[in-house]
Amino acid sequence: MDLTDAIFNNCLIADAAFGSVTLEDCNLRGAQFQRNDFTRNLGRYRSSAAAIMRRCNLHLADLSDISLPGCDLAQSLFREADLSGANLEGADLRDTDLFGAITSGAKLAGADLRGAEISGLDLTALASRDGLKITADQQYALLSALGLDVSTD
Repeated sequence: MDLTDAIFNNCLIADAAFGSVTLEDCNLRGAQFQRNDFTRNLGRYRSSAAAIMRRCNLHLADLSDISLPGCDLAQSLFREADLSGANLEGADLRDTDLFGAITSGAKLAGADLRGAEISGLDLTALASRDGLKITADQQYALLSALGLDVSTD
């Protein structure tokens, strides 16, 4: 089944594979997206994300080695999802839940993680992180995960 450029709203989808799509308010628990390339070429040296996965439940989903640079993933649930090797550079990950997510080798340079649940995120295991956006409150969780004793005084 070819679902390229399909739009899904408020639906339950499990164990599916997709092309470029818009998914909003969908239950994608356990979905298999590994090695999927959601980029659209805009020219010789330009590309953008060809997917939106906003406010989706991606708990236990396999997103390993997925390519979603600049994708809107805001308010989605990635608890215990496999994001290893994922390209999420410049992605909108605001208010997402990354608790227990596997992020080793993930590219998060320029990604916006403001308001996200990031406790347990290991910055040293990421492939890229330059320009990562977080709030002042989130810095304590990240620094503590690096083994630093963070004091507020």
